[in-house]
Amino acid sequence: MLVSVYIPTKNRLDLLQRAIGSIKAQTYREIEIIVVDDGSTDGTGEYLAQQVGKGNLKAIFHEKSLGACAARNTAINYARGEFVTGLDDDDYFLSSRRIEFFIEKWESVGNGVAGIFDSFKVKTSSGLIERHLPKKVFYKDLRQYNLVGSQVFAPRKNYLDSGLFDIEMPAWQDWDLWIRMSEKFGYFININKLTYFVDESHDANRITTRNGNNIREAMSKFSGKIKNISSKEKSSLIISMHAYPHVKPMIKDFLILLLAFRLKALLLLARKMLA
Repeated sequence: MLVSVYIPTKNRLDLLQRAIGSIKAQTYREIEIIVVDDGSTDGTGEYLAQQVGKGNLKAIFHEKSLGACAARNTAINYARGEFVTGLDDDDYFLSSRRIEFFIEKWESVGNGVAGIFDSFKVKTSSGLIERHLPKKVFYKDLRQYNLVGSQVFAPRKNYLDSGLFDIEMPAWQDWDLWIRMSEKFGYFININKLTYFVDESHDANRITTRNGNNIREAMSKFSGKIKNISSKEKSSLIISMHAYPHVKPMIKDFLILLLAFRLKALLLLARKMLA
């Protein structure tokens, strides 16, 4: 079974080379690497052209930057694999058996599974953190929190039939897709082998360093998409939004938490406002 691994990239040549190397090191050999260059100006285009010439990967070039989600969608539409999964250009696969693990797990699961994911390690300026996520994540869980992370392994059809990534979302695009995928195809399963490495130690732009208004706008759009959202679910989205340090508390945030009786979250938000 062919697996397509997509990488959206822009002006991160050194990090991109590391990411590609981690895919090429996989023990599972039926892999198609698709890199979408979203308007790079740092030599990425020349590097990718060389790699294409050597038969190492396929590359697609956006003449002007359309954003990471547009790049992901381009890759998924172009992919030939029965299964699809992604890799951010500044991250890498920590285990050479990641794809092998996914294939083995998929062959053992029954119907009603939307996709497979894994817990991961994060390198921050403060040190290394392991993020262990639940064994199974259902649609009702995703209505409150992103308990899947940023990458899943799933049939290409599941991505396409769920509408791909929403390029109008300023953040939380992965979460937004997972909830739509789960509503349509079922739950997600965690292999919990820590095969993915998130690198937040570099200086390049990441969502964790962006303007807090983007996160607030994403939360507003996301909550508007959820049908019959409850006060508890809305309060959970407020909590997720304030996990980003640069999001500033507003009076309406306190009111939503108060109405949902999220007293501990209220206290934490008050501390954040006073900090």
